[in-house]
Amino acid sequence: MYQLVTLASLSLVMLSVPPQPVGAQSQPEASPNDYKVYEAVLGLMDHIPKEDPHVTIFSVTLNSKCGEAASPSPLANGCTFLWMQPDNAASVKKLLRTEWPELQNSTWTDFTAQNAESANLQEPIATPWKHKLVGPGDEPSKDWDAPDLTIFLSRVGFNPAKTEAIVYVLIFSYMDRVATGGDYFFFRTDKSGHWQPAGRLNYFTKDKDPSSQ
Repeated sequence: MYQLVTLASLSLVMLSVPPQPVGAQSQPEASPNDYKVYEAVLGLMDHIPKEDPHVTIFSVTLNSKCGEAASPSPLANGCTFLWMQPDNAASVKKLLRTEWPELQNSTWTDFTAQNAESANLQEPIATPWKHKLVGPGDEPSKDWDAPDLTIFLSRVGFNPAKTEAIVYVLIFSYMDRVATGGDYFFFRTDKSGHWQPAGRLNYFTKDKDPSSQ
């Protein structure tokens, strides 16, 4: 069951998606290996507490930049959600290694390198629920202009042998029973080469206003 667990409180998070700068260069494409991990992590989210939810997946991955340079990645207080200020890549690595001592240095090194810039996502992406891939500049759709959840994915970090992987999943929730938040997921391959969950760490949860519940 997919359920966000609060491990860190957040007094204020500015959630925003910066406008696409004029003349911005096109992003690279996500790799086939990325998609295998995306489908493994999205497959874990099979108990959304609503019948027939509408879920949008942002078609451009997160990146580790700040301000206009991050476009079109959403920002927390002006910078990346991957390591929210005052955190940085080194402090988040330390946090993950505390939870997952077996995490290889090369996996995290690749994660930070891959997420230096965003990549484009394309269909097909297998999910347990109906979804729509949406991107910056897309025209609103009659059936999808008010989604229940919007999911943002990072690029995937791999070790050289492609036997372990890290991916970050950010959810903007518009549902009472699901919180907005970001989680790191750790995967390893099984004997058949399929990605299996090996750990999960809730990096942050944006507390909902109690008066609205």
